[in-house]
Amino acid sequence: SRPVKVTLPGPMTVVDSTLDEFYGDERLLALAVADALNEEARALDALGPAVIQFDEPVFSRYPDKVAEWGIEALDRCIEGLNAKTCVHVCYSYPMPGVPRPIVDAYPNILGELERSKVDQLALEFEASGLGPDLLTLCPSKTILFGCIDNGALGFERIETAQQVADRLLAAAEYMAPNQIQVAPDCGLVPLDPAVARHKLKVMVEGARLARGRL
Repeated sequence: SRPVKVTLPGPMTVVDSTLDEFYGDERLLALAVADALNEEARALDALGPAVIQFDEPVFSRYPDKVAEWGIEALDRCIEGLNAKTCVHVCYSYPMPGVPRPIVDAYPNILGELERSKVDQLALEFEASGLGPDLLTLCPSKTILFGCIDNGALGFERIETAQQVADRLLAAAEYMAPNQIQVAPDCGLVPLDPAVARHKLKVMVEGARLARGRL
């Protein structure tokens, strides 16, 4: 049987889309949501998944909140889990032709994520154009290193296996290769299914090429 990853929304992302008429405090609401997510995660964990991932796209929008209570809430989500744990932080992109409306938060939040208890960070490096030197901010984590984009920039571009390999080898200059896993930037739902499948094949071939050069 193949390893299974389960994905759940993160507490800050839930809070960001929830009307609070009870707590009156974002942190308290986030911790309550985290406890509920932890209950769900424990039930899923009992089924034996390899990884339980929490998606926190809004971490990029609110780096100050990440430091204030985002990491605390994230850590509450993973208490008592046996599976490997992961958090995916979208880099976030504007609509085509629209200037980027938010700060480049990765340099700020990766240090915060380093102090979290999650095992893995799923990060976007392809479409963002960010350099792998940022990996020095989270040296203890396993990194799902985004090497293919998901069409978020408004067009379909298929990378080559050599491009993927070069990205992975550049990352390996800043982190041990066994801490780096090849991955798409984000979910591939925006893409035509045939394009998505082709990108995944390129990604796998790029990882094979990179291994052969290490």
